[in-house]
Amino acid sequence: MEINKCLIFSVLIIYSGCTSNPFWEDSPSKKINIQGYVNAQSSVSKVPIFVFVDNLNISTYTDTSGFFSIDIPSLEVEEGVFSGSVKVYYYIHNYKSAQSTLYITNGRLTSEQIDFDENGVLVDPVSLEKLASFELSIDNIWNRSNGDTLKLSLTISAKNQPFSYYSYVNIRSNPRRSVPSGILLQSMINESIYYDKNNTDFLQKTNMLLNETNVLEFEVAPNGFFPFIIDDYISLDQQLVQNGEHEILPYIYIVQDHIPDELFEKIGIQTVTTINASFLKIPIDLIKETLLIK
Repeated sequence: MEINKCLIFSVLIIYSGCTSNPFWEDSPSKKINIQGYVNAQSSVSKVPIFVFVDNLNISTYTDTSGFFSIDIPSLEVEEGVFSGSVKVYYYIHNYKSAQSTLYITNGRLTSEQIDFDENGVLVDPVSLEKLASFELSIDNIWNRSNGDTLKLSLTISAKNQPFSYYSYVNIRSNPRRSVPSGILLQSMINESIYYDKNNTDFLQKTNMLLNETNVLEFEVAPNGFFPFIIDDYISLDQQLVQNGEHEILPYIYIVQDHIPDELFEKIGIQTVTTINASFLKIPIDLIKETLLIK
């Protein structure tokens, strides 16, 4: 009987040793990391570049030197462990987006990569080409109490290739004409967000040729800004834009069809194709202006 016990114990040791050893076991779902450098050509604002890993719904922004690092956690899925390729997108709104391909086998980085090395480091830095330069011109003080109309202009210049963009226009009569519209204001005091609601009649598509320049001239009446959501239980006057300093941004959406909707959702933008409060989150290379309302 004692011999049988010893034999059973020995078999258990051998079986355990063959199936699992904590000293050399390498779990296929172990966390991996990708990193590298991305730069934006001719940037005027040094806006961070948004980095998005499609399918895995993971993202980050580059730091001031253009460096990014993303930890990819467990890649276990219902069917087992993830295998396949994923796209890594690099995005600024007025730049041509770029992408790299990352190959994964059984939850680990595949040894044979193209854009990354076997340790998840970008082989070459990524350089984004500018599609359009934006220049915002505005008188930074708006004396609304005097009944003055707010006026500002946005100069759009096509740089490295043609592109299309959407913007809003206000249809006016006598004579009939379309006036650029779609202005976002965010209070620097309480972060409330407003837009020229009554001016956004129509969403218009504009095609820009290489090296073409287009100047949009905006006008907003003294009481032309409204909140996106109006509370019926509070006086409308109390909800309209208040005096103080505000950040200002015209709505301009540059079309890049290959960018997945999930990228914008990860940034926090509800929908990028219409004006909304979350559009202010979009990474854009623009010297931003502030407006003091009196």
